[in-house]
Amino acid sequence: MALVLTEKLRLKLKSPMGLLIEGDVQSVMDKVLPLIQDKRVISVGDVVSHNLIDHGFIPELVIVDGRNLRAEIDDCIECDNTVTVENPQSEITGELWVAIERFFKDRTKRFKKILVEGEEDLAVMPAVLHGDGDTVVLYGQPERGVVIIEVTEQKKKEISEYLNELEGDLWN
Repeated sequence: MALVLTEKLRLKLKSPMGLLIEGDVQSVMDKVLPLIQDKRVISVGDVVSHNLIDHGFIPELVIVDGRNLRAEIDDCIECDNTVTVENPQSEITGELWVAIERFFKDRTKRFKKILVEGEEDLAVMPAVLHGDGDTVVLYGQPERGVVIIEVTEQKKKEISEYLNELEGDLWN
């Protein structure tokens, strides 16, 4: 089963869930990189993940779907430790949830990738919920820049409230 995005929540999620860094790729990376040093970085989305790697920063986990704004792009992020999961658009499946949970239980500091067949956008929510105080979750805000979410108890509470607005059930 899955949690499914409602139209009401879709409208709320158009606003950034964290700090929005706006600008062109270079100026955004110049601002983002100093903010994420010494953090456990989770990158959700193909473009933000590619940009981090192209600028010499390797996140601990990238969650990608081979798409940008629903247009197919090449998945050229090479990673020996890749898990593939199914997750349809506007949903969070149990399979995606468990893959993210397993990543956080494995404390080895090595590059990992979750390749989503479907759409990865809502993976931000379980990534924040499973993160701890040294975790930041980054995702792209279309046509604007990159959003940085610092995982705090307050942010987890906010994300939990969003999850309560989703329809469905992960396990039944």
